[in-house]
Parts: sequence; structure tokens; C-alpha cells
Amino acid sequence: MLGAPADLLSLLYGVAAVYTLWQLRSRWRALIDAEYTAEDSNLAGRAGFLLLTPLGVLLHELAHMVAATLLGGRDISLHFRFYWGFVQYRGQIGPTAEWIVASAGPGMSLLLGLLAGYGALRMRQPWRDIGMSFAHATLLLDLVLYPGMSVMEAVGDFRWIYSARTPTLSMVAGVVHVAGLIAYIVLAVLQARQTKRERRQELTAQFAGQQVTLRPEVVERLRLLEMAERVRPLERSEREELNALLELRAWSEEHNRTVAPGTLPDSSAADGEPQP
Repeated sequence: MLGAPADLLSLLYGVAAVYTLWQLRSRWRALIDAEYTAEDSNLAGRAGFLLLTPLGVLLHELAHMVAATLLGGRDISLHFRFYWGFVQYRGQIGPTAEWIVASAGPGMSLLLGLLAGYGALRMRQPWRDIGMSFAHATLLLDLVLYPGMSVMEAVGDFRWIYSARTPTLSMVAGVVHVAGLIAYIVLAVLQARQTKRERRQELTAQFAGQQVTLRPEVVERLRLLEMAERVRPLERSEREELNALLELRAWSEEHNRTVAPGTLPDSSAADGEPQP
């Protein structure tokens, strides 16, 4: 997807980015205070994607431009459309040099995405969600969507990266590509574990020293979802709800084993059991 469709998509993203900037200005204090809500997480995620992606696109295209300059390209021009772009140059620089120029952009995006993602894991909120949103968008595009688009529509960097003219270099690219996918999967797993661990810590602090009991309607909903899973594929929302309830049940069982037997839940724990 290039030309007018990509420009239209960039325009829509730009409108969303302006709205996100307005929200950041009006909700900044609430975003960075001690209470980090689901609304804060949504805003941080949109900020990471809509506001940082243009920077990632620019660095991607600058990597192409620098490589083309160093390898003898002439009349080099960079076209930056915020959420997409391209570099043009003239001159016969040879298959190997063309491969390097084509690889420079995706290589830069891969590096940016991994640095942002693994760096975000060490940050507090909202910076973690901002960094992770940018990392997911960058890596998903660089490792999955952009290569797929190059194969299906015969456009973009990956038609040169995986070219029959440079078989050895294409094999190198394949190894790096697979390594990047593995690093991305590891990043996603680490993020999920961190989220799970922090959620458990919040619940443990909330019900410190108390036995907890899941409300009857929660237990019944979990039973119904488990029964449904046995007879049909669950919808995505049902799968997410089931996973959340299973995690809540697992936490409650683990928590109760650490609390002295006979310690009854108080009214807040019995009647106000946290919902996932």
C-alpha cells in the first residue's frame, strides 16, 4: 500500500495524534499520578503509537538515505509522510549495495523496536506503556506486516532484501529476521509475566493477611466459560475473560495458602472481591 492510500491513512493517524495530544495536555497530571487507571493505560498506548511512530519512520528513512549516500547513490531524496515514507536515488550501485540500502531501514526499525521494548520493561507507568506501544507497533510492522506486504504487492524493502540476485545476503537476512521474531516473542512473554506479577502484588497488598473467597457469580461465570471451552471455540473476549478468571482463581488459592488457617475474610474481601 503506497501513494494515495498510505497518505490517507497517515492523515487519519494525524487527526488521531492531534486528538491524543489534546488529551495528554488536559489529562497529564492524572496520567503521571500514583493511581494508574485503565483509561491512563489506553491514553499512554495511543501516545506511544501515534506520537512516536513518526520518529521511528523518520529514522527508518534516514538509515536508507545514509546508506545510499555512503554507497555512491546520486540525487538522493527523502520523502517523509509522518506514518510512512520512502527514499529515492539514482545510479547503478550494484546488487550488494542495493541490498545494504534496502536493509538499512528495516534494520534500524528492528533496533529501535527492541531497544524501546526492552527498555520500557524497566520503566514505571505511564512510560512503560508508551514505550511498549511504540515497540509493538514498530516490531509488528517491521517483522510481519511489511515483509508480507512486500511479498503480496511486490513493493517495499523486502523485495530487495530477499532477492534472488543476492542469495547469500538473503540467507543472512533470514537468520536476522528469525532472530528478531524470537526476540519479539520473548519481549511479549516478559511483558505478560511482568503484568501478571504486578497484578498479583496489587491483590496481595489489598488483601494482606486475609483469606479470600471468590464471589459466587464469579465462580459460576468461570464454570460456564470452562464448559463452553470444551464444546466450542471461544470468542476472543471470552478467551480473555476466561484467562483473567483462571488467573484470579490461581492467585486466590496461592494467597490463601500463605495466610494463617482460620483467618476469615472481612466484609471488603468477601463482598468486594476484585474483578479482573
